[in-house]
Amino acid sequence: MTDTPATHYQGSDKLLYGIILGVLAFWLFAQTTLNTSPIMAADLGLDQSFMNIAVSITALFSGIFIVIMGGLADRVGRVRVVMWGFVLSIIGGLLIGLAPTGSMGAPFLMAGRIAQGISAAFIMPASLALVKAYWDGAGRQRAVSLWSMGSWGGSGFAALFGGFMASNVGWRWIFIISAVVSLIGMLMVRGTPESKAEAKGDYKFDGKGIAYFM
Repeated sequence: MTDTPATHYQGSDKLLYGIILGVLAFWLFAQTTLNTSPIMAADLGLDQSFMNIAVSITALFSGIFIVIMGGLADRVGRVRVVMWGFVLSIIGGLLIGLAPTGSMGAPFLMAGRIAQGISAAFIMPASLALVKAYWDGAGRQRAVSLWSMGSWGGSGFAALFGGFMASNVGWRWIFIISAVVSLIGMLMVRGTPESKAEAKGDYKFDGKGIAYFM
């Protein structure tokens, strides 16, 4: 696939910061469970072994779907896929933040973590493709740098942020704030012209390849 003839639209700081908020929802907020899982397990009344699965399942689902969603974004539209990712991030954050203590806490937590993982798979490749499509030259270098700061930089601060929030405010607020951040990012990205890749004539959807990959 090659990019469709470029529109004259140039990426703005509003779009860039909206994208970064979507990236932070995974790398900063979702990753805090690596450090807050004992507190969360005790509060929800869950075994630590189950909590360990809930911690790792987000990265698992992100890894399973990220390549597939990158290809989907090229076909159906990168802005559309990013917006779907924001919706999943909001749902995931609220499911975790509002998870009840007791037997229902487990399905709320697991569903929320899976939604966060799939959200990252939607947002990461599609948003990076938008950076490539809508910024050029020095502007693209700046956009990629800020995008990278939101991802790897957010991951670096996740432990510090999670520990601070859990100790001073409560772990639930991490995920409620995550949902709010995703909503703000969604509103900032909304209205961006769509970007797709132009399929070549001999392109075919490789269903078997996707199944084997997953």
